[in-house]
Amino acid sequence: MSVNFKVIQRKNPRDLAAAPKSYAIAINSGTVDIDRLAELVGDGSTVRQNDIYAVIIGLVNTIQGELKEGRSVSLGKLGIFSISVSSEGSDTPEEVNANNIKSAKVRYRPGKELKNMLKTLEYSKISS
Repeated sequence: MSVNFKVIQRKNPRDLAAAPKSYAIAINSGTVDIDRLAELVGDGSTVRQNDIYAVIIGLVNTIQGELKEGRSVSLGKLGIFSISVSSEGSDTPEEVNANNIKSAKVRYRPGKELKNMLKTLEYSKISS
C-alpha cells in the first residue's frame, strides 16, 4: 500500500516573474465514514458494529463537552484535541476582552505513533 501523489506547478507568490516550480501533492483516495470505521473496528474485535458506533458518537459528544469547558482532550496514541483562538490586537492588556476573539478552531496534534507512521509511508506517483 502506498499514498498516491501527483505533480503540480506553482508560482512563487513573492516573485511572480520567476518560473513556476513543480511540487508533489498527496491524492486522497477516498473517505472512510463513521459507519465504515465502526464496521472495520467491529471486524477486528468481539464487539458489534452498532456498539462501536455508539461509543464513537459518545466519544465525539464527550470531546465537544470537554473542549467547551476549556480542557484539552488527550486520546493517547490518537493524539490531543484542544481549542485555539484568533483575536484582534488591542493597545493594552486591559482592553482585551471576549469581543477581541474573532474565530476559534479545534487544534489536533497527532500522537507519537501516528507521527512515526508518517515516517514509514511509501509513495506512488500518478500521472496528472
